[in-house]
Amino acid sequence: MMAKIAVLLAAYNGESFIVSQVNSILSQLDVNVDLYIRDDGSTDKTASIIDEFSNLLGVRVIKDGESTRSAAGNFFKILSQINVADYEYVAFADQDDIWDPEKLKRAVSKIVEGGHQGYSADLIAYSNSKGHAQYLKKSYPAKEFDYLFQGASAGCTYVMTSTLAALVVRSTVELRSEDFIGRSHDWLVYAIARAHQMSWCYDAYAPIFYRQHASNVYGAMTTVGSLLEKVKLVRGGWYRSNVLWIAEHCGAGEKEKDIIKLVRGNSFSDRLRLMVQVGSFRRKASESRVLSVFLLFGLF
Repeated sequence: MMAKIAVLLAAYNGESFIVSQVNSILSQLDVNVDLYIRDDGSTDKTASIIDEFSNLLGVRVIKDGESTRSAAGNFFKILSQINVADYEYVAFADQDDIWDPEKLKRAVSKIVEGGHQGYSADLIAYSNSKGHAQYLKKSYPAKEFDYLFQGASAGCTYVMTSTLAALVVRSTVELRSEDFIGRSHDWLVYAIARAHQMSWCYDAYAPIFYRQHASNVYGAMTTVGSLLEKVKLVRGGWYRSNVLWIAEHCGAGEKEKDIIKLVRGNSFSDRLRLMVQVGSFRRKASESRVLSVFLLFGLF
């Protein structure tokens, strides 16, 4: 029997890309997909394009008239309005990517094979305008506290079991749309899973063509300019704020309390103590070294 999967597509001003993405989702092989699409107040033709999809079998358009003002808010709004118990798995989808026809089939296979509750994968970032493509490796081995400091991969690669999806719903039920502004849905979902000792699969495979363009919320962050923008965010306190927000809402407990206390304190001695443990904060060694520099010079 084919796995039954709810795919959640958060849309906003995606008229140039959304048709090809929906086609790639509905063309998934050997799985039973229900696609839920929600527009978050687009000012282009996205909403009317989505209305045309509503006539397709397996496509459900969510209309509630609210603008959450963030991709994260949009995703969690969709998640809150579906019955996850009707599905075996739940997946996130961006509006501007292209999926490998076996993306979901492979994810389900990996989850079942490893007894996992969550799944993420690598990506291929590409830009039609620049004629450039790049493999983005995200499948580095888990570290003890990495979920407090980063997500598993881009959320568009995520697949959750219904058990994890139900836990995510319970963990976020009291949050309002404005609480998600400036936050990462993928990071929070990953943190919820890991804080509750759920197993996660990091697949060294790229099932998504991750389109890069001027309207990406974060994008691949591979150019010098985009990396400098990321540094500015860190220096401005965005990263530390998000670490603390994630810790507050993921269900962190006794295991994480000492790390969280040091992050909250942020004194020089607190940062030195964090530096001693920095290898357990990021899965990629080079990113741990960068974080050490930020901690040392008070940029965190």
